Amino acid sequence: MEDGLAGSVAIITGAGSGIGRATARLLAERGAHVVLVGRRPGPLHAVAAEFAPDRVMAVPCDVVDAEAVRTCVDRVVDRFGRLDAAVNNAGTFGAFGPLHLDTDTNFDEVVNINLRGIWNCLRFQIAAMRRTGGGSIVNCASVSGHIGHSHSPLYAATKHAVLGLTKSAALQYAGDGIRVNAVSPGSTDTELLRQLYGSAEAIAERGRRAPLGRVAAPIEVAEAAVWLAGQGASYVTGQTLVVDGGVTAGSLAPARTTAAHH
Repeated sequence: MEDGLAGSVAIITGAGSGIGRATARLLAERGAHVVLVGRRPGPLHAVAAEFAPDRVMAVPCDVVDAEAVRTCVDRVVDRFGRLDAAVNNAGTFGAFGPLHLDTDTNFDEVVNINLRGIWNCLRFQIAAMRRTGGGSIVNCASVSGHIGHSHSPLYAATKHAVLGLTKSAALQYAGDGIRVNAVSPGSTDTELLRQLYGSAEAIAERGRRAPLGRVAAPIEVAEAAVWLAGQGASYVTGQTLVVDGGVTAGSLAPARTTAAHH
């Protein structure tokens, strides 16, 4: 089945690095017009320089700011005439540490970016898609939307919330031809992960905890998000595609050192 992305118009938030950048590149390869959204203009414009000028639009925007998101979506529709797809990838881990020592400041940052940001994007993206006959939205959740996170309970809480928001929006707007799904990555080799864990060895150690024995590459998550965005997933809505190397399948049994007896 054709994925229907050629000639489509797609917004990608958090597009300046990591999964967002990989998703933008893949959507462009599939023939989409890509709209790169993020807080930092420099990385956005660096990514935009990779694409033909008539097929890309870079819009610096803080997803926490509702009016900024509204303006962003309006600019996209003004330029391209419609919005067909969105991958809402912007997010943050926040500060790591014990819950009893957490701060109001950290709460506000994590909840605002990870939950309010998705909510803002959904509101204005859905409104635009309803005017032009439907579309597809993919929210970036996390493996921590399915299990806890021992370093950042707030991060896990917001990613659980993203899944609830995704399912609810899918139910509300199915009749408008709008599909809403989520992708839940496990540990992925991004700039953010490197900042959090500090060294290649620390990242490799995280990867060894997964049944597949490594962290994901950003393109592996992007492939899942782009599949959900395209027509190959035309009968999929309200669902989450977990890309975690097997982490949520269960714990690995210790290696057997002797032959099993039957």
